[in-house]
Amino acid sequence: MKGYLPHQAVKAVTFWVLTLCIIAATAASILLAWDGIDEKLAYNCISTAFLLAAGCVVFLFVNLAFGSLGAELFSQRESPPMDPAFSERLKRAKDAGFAETERKVQ
Repeated sequence: MKGYLPHQAVKAVTFWVLTLCIIAATAASILLAWDGIDEKLAYNCISTAFLLAAGCVVFLFVNLAFGSLGAELFSQRESPPMDPAFSERLKRAKDAGFAETERKVQ
């Protein structure tokens, strides 16, 4: 998968933000259950963690969508790996002058 931004980095950041949001929401829930914090503060913490997590997940998918869309619009597709035997035959044909070479469009 290719994204507009490096997909591995976006995925890593999303993972860690989601992990921290789950930990914060869990801690707020436990503190609320044991009357460690005020109810409003706990709900604010949980809703903020949910919004951050949702935003990261949406950004992950938007990054993939624009990466794929950009590749389709601007034809920046990577070609699949070439069979080594075919690659060798193509190289010999080019060396012998039988294969078409790149032509300049005028």
